[in-house]
Amino acid sequence: MSGFIDPSSFSLDTALTNLSNAFGSIQSLIVAVAYVIGLSLIVRGVMMYRIFANQTFGSAQRGEIAGPMVHLVVGAILLYFPSTLNVSLQTIFSTTDISSASDLVAYQSLSGGEKWQKITDVVTMYMKLIGLIAFVRGWVILSKMGHSGSQPGSIGKGLIHVIGGILLVNVVDTVNILACTFGYSGGTC
Repeated sequence: MSGFIDPSSFSLDTALTNLSNAFGSIQSLIVAVAYVIGLSLIVRGVMMYRIFANQTFGSAQRGEIAGPMVHLVVGAILLYFPSTLNVSLQTIFSTTDISSASDLVAYQSLSGGEKWQKITDVVTMYMKLIGLIAFVRGWVILSKMGHSGSQPGSIGKGLIHVIGGILLVNVVDTVNILACTFGYSGGTC
């Protein structure tokens, strides 16, 4: 039975610790993927301008310059991913600090233990990862709006992914803002 884990040796504490340790590596992978996508979009935009220049140089027809420009802008945004994310967080939450699960309004009124704190920490960390993925995906969706055959509504989808991703990156403050907005007084607003 090599390769299988004995069910009696399973521990929630060990699982939560392993998930917490993997968080930094996954976050670095998302940032690296954003860099690669950004660089490929910039190269694609430059190549599209090159093709555009060759076509218009030989003939009098006019081409579309918006598509390559969108690729260049979105590529630059993804190439500067950490700065873009910090500016977006500053715009929405007026701080670049990401709150921890212990700052959650509802968390203060619960009587739990250390395991509840570990579980909420892991859940908020993975919500942050989902937010990072949604943020990158939103910019990729927006990069496709420069094509002539882009789907209708792609701008709305892209913006929802970008804004939703920012809100998920700082999910604790998002929940606190919503709780205070709707009158929940479980903590300080």
